Amino acid sequence: MTLSRTIRYQWLKFKRLQGDPRKLAWGMALGVFVGITPTVPFHTAAVLILAPILGISPVTAYIGIWIMNPVTIAPLYLAAYKVGQFLLFRGEPLTLPATFDVASTLQLLWRGGLALQVGGVIIAIPPAIVSYFLTLWAVQRYRQQKARKAVDVLHLPENPSASSGPEA
Repeated sequence: MTLSRTIRYQWLKFKRLQGDPRKLAWGMALGVFVGITPTVPFHTAAVLILAPILGISPVTAYIGIWIMNPVTIAPLYLAAYKVGQFLLFRGEPLTLPATFDVASTLQLLWRGGLALQVGGVIIAIPPAIVSYFLTLWAVQRYRQQKARKAVDVLHLPENPSASSGPEA
């Protein structure tokens, strides 16, 4: 399946979703937020557990994790690490220990992982907010256009007797 076909399929699934537009938008925001955080093996489990607890759409949450992840994972994680490193360690780079013992290796992994997680949460907030409003707008606009088309199809002429043919 090509990328454009996959995108088109996901868009069709998204358009057919039913429910409150705000709940759909909150689901997308949750999915984008979780998709940006560096918790790759837990993205799907996290949104499928959190969405029902929060009362939002698990389907849009699931779609949201796939919007951010496959193509953008490397630059996002690098940015997350840099932001976390700057915030937590004042930009001090991680250095490999002189000797690799258990304590120094765990310290290195702890500092790097903590910087990655904190930075991931920080950089996930703006895209999640944008995705909420963009999804809300898209759902409402699509439904308004669909309603207008339905009204146009059902629209009857104003004077039905004028178009009914010859009078008897």
